[in-house]
Amino acid sequence: MRCWSFAMCLGLELVLASACNVFDHELPVPGGPVDAQVAEDVAEDVDAAALDAGTDAGIGASLGCDLTKPFDSAVLVRGIASSAQDGSLRLSPDEKTAYFFSARTGNQLLYTASRVSVTDPFENIMVLANVNIGNQYNPTITTDGLTLYFASFRTGGTGNNDIYQAVRSSPTGDFESAQLVPNVNTQASEVQPYVTHDGTTIYFVRTVAFGQTVIFRATGSVAGGFINPGTVPGITSPANDSDPVQSADGLTLFWASDRAGGLGSFDVWQAKRASTSVPFQDPAAVASVNTNGFEAPSDVSEDGCRLYMTSTRGGRTGMYVATRPQ
Repeated sequence: MRCWSFAMCLGLELVLASACNVFDHELPVPGGPVDAQVAEDVAEDVDAAALDAGTDAGIGASLGCDLTKPFDSAVLVRGIASSAQDGSLRLSPDEKTAYFFSARTGNQLLYTASRVSVTDPFENIMVLANVNIGNQYNPTITTDGLTLYFASFRTGGTGNNDIYQAVRSSPTGDFESAQLVPNVNTQASEVQPYVTHDGTTIYFVRTVAFGQTVIFRATGSVAGGFINPGTVPGITSPANDSDPVQSADGLTLFWASDRAGGLGSFDVWQAKRASTSVPFQDPAAVASVNTNGFEAPSDVSEDGCRLYMTSTRGGRTGMYVATRPQ
């Protein structure tokens, strides 16, 4: 079963009642559409100020941040907001190329955009060629920019939503037609893939018994494929978990959850570990970025200074960034 309206799947009770997953379909607009230019104008000054504290990828100079300090409140990412629903912003390592999905033309399509530096707004928004068939969402890109993974509900899948991959020969070229990712798809719903920076692990979300969403991961490589998917020790709970994002060093996992201890329907959580050979532990809500709405992480900068996320704060659903202070 697939939900065509994301609003039907946002709340806990409706997540449990269906095979829908957060951000695998149309996103909620709690207060109705908001004009994109108005939204960007409101966020412009505060967004620029927040990003000025981070890394200027355009000139290659790291201004750094204090990793012991909490993230500031999230603000809209400039240049790519629309009056429709946007989500799952993923970035190249230098944060100058964006991949996301949007319902701005009706169906949920995958887009790309670029910017000169982290402090500049995105521009050059384009639909990704060759990969959009039906509805697709949750893009994730390998660090070399050559392999794209995403979730889609389309003819030829294994059951419900499935995870696909598409390759290209250069970071600026078009992707070839997408293929199902071996070993991770079932007759259940699989969405929200996230490939780690070292390319050895793919995280994803599967709907299990009674409609619960659970984070899985499979190991291997982008070139050789991923095998043996299983749940993630240290974070799995009876609640609904989704949107896994691992830090570049592999020591922190961010995800969304409706477990007790949050502020809204879904909130951003994190867990840490001392090395990549041990489980994550001590899950905790990332209180500074959460509201009483819906929050889910989508990416984290290589230096750990910026957390990108999808949020319904402010009466709209959009792509946001929270920055740690210096």
